[in-house]
Amino acid sequence: LRIGLLQPFASSRVPLSEEFFTGGGNSLRGFPLDGAGPQRDIAVCSSGSSSNCFSITVPAGGNQLVLINSEARIPLPFKKGLGVVAFYDGGNAFPRVGFHDFTSLYSNNAGLGLRYTTPVGPIRVDVGQNLNPISGIKATQYFISIGQAF
Repeated sequence: LRIGLLQPFASSRVPLSEEFFTGGGNSLRGFPLDGAGPQRDIAVCSSGSSSNCFSITVPAGGNQLVLINSEARIPLPFKKGLGVVAFYDGGNAFPRVGFHDFTSLYSNNAGLGLRYTTPVGPIRVDVGQNLNPISGIKATQYFISIGQAF
């Protein structure tokens, strides 16, 4: 369980570098890296042109974080160091502190993975499924990494 709250101290905004971002192999595995939580559209234009522009969506960060991660790790008896996991990831980064739109922004993710123990840590292969799909983001994500998820 991870909970975070941010409030500005001396200014009217929390700096973007200090805000919370979610999505990816160590938080919500049904989203790409930083693909969950608040997003915003920005215009991208070719050099010097204001007519040749298009819009992209980028993470905007949030001032509240609630994450629930759980894994059931099951060793496989036929190969030492090899195991499977079933996992659930829930929560999100929320634009402002409080429970404004909490239920509509809360995300549920579930999936399966393989673990192989090595001297430098487990090698992880995870497949996460977003149970509340969002248009424009693939509901199934794949992650390969070294080390525990959390």
